[in-house]
Amino acid sequence: MESWRGFFHKLTASLPKAIQCRMSETGTSFEELVEIMARLRAPDGCPWDREQSYKDIAAHTLEETHEVLHAIDQEDFKALCEELGDLLLQVLFYAQIASEEGRFKIDDVIDGIKKKLIHRHPHVFGDAKVSGSGEVLKQWEQLKKLEGKKSVVGGVPASLPALLKAFRLGEKTSRVGFDWPDADGILSKVEEEAHELHEARANGDESGIDHEYGDLLFTIANLGRFLKVDPEGSLRRATDRFMGRFKWIEDEAQKKGRELKSLSDKEWDTLWNEAKRHVA
Repeated sequence: MESWRGFFHKLTASLPKAIQCRMSETGTSFEELVEIMARLRAPDGCPWDREQSYKDIAAHTLEETHEVLHAIDQEDFKALCEELGDLLLQVLFYAQIASEEGRFKIDDVIDGIKKKLIHRHPHVFGDAKVSGSGEVLKQWEQLKKLEGKKSVVGGVPASLPALLKAFRLGEKTSRVGFDWPDADGILSKVEEEAHELHEARANGDESGIDHEYGDLLFTIANLGRFLKVDPEGSLRRATDRFMGRFKWIEDEAQKKGRELKSLSDKEWDTLWNEAKRHVA
């Protein structure tokens, strides 16, 4: 197996000297980071780091991922730089534990993704021709089938948040031709699912309500693909706006010496409209 260092040097050999220099510095920094992680886990290293297992740091990985997403939503690039470092640390942590157990090393992780990227981009590293990003995605699915993937939808992680999972399933099946024709088609489907939910409610069908509500959410999630909107990110930003506006209402009610439960429907509407003007 070619080491990531060997591949790195081979990849940069044909680049201009100035770029080679910068990339060489990046490679050195990465090596130093790998060594720091190994030092922390060494017998005379940090007691806390040495005690951690895969499961112990899994929660931290999820938290760091959400902090990366928050920095992106806020367009806070200073924070994004820091949070990406924290997320990278999680990768190194898992790889270091695996290395100590004789399972795999960080070189194996890098070699695996290196081979995958090259194999799935024959239009960059080979002779294949593509006309645009849509064709790239279709080619991607074909290549994964050749790699042994038995189902188009088999690669979607079971643990994904449901809204994102619905989006990714629609995205994957669309690459093999199973999709609505356009945004108007899926909007019609939204109306159809909403009508079926109304019918289930009218019939008092509890199981049907759950079924139709799920179908409606699934369809709305996939509407995001046609609108070029990430449903998970869009909903996350919507909930952040809601929290900001509701906190504004709480502050205003406190200033006026009012309990929230004492507010009339009209007062709620007035405060909510004011909150929308103050909290974008």
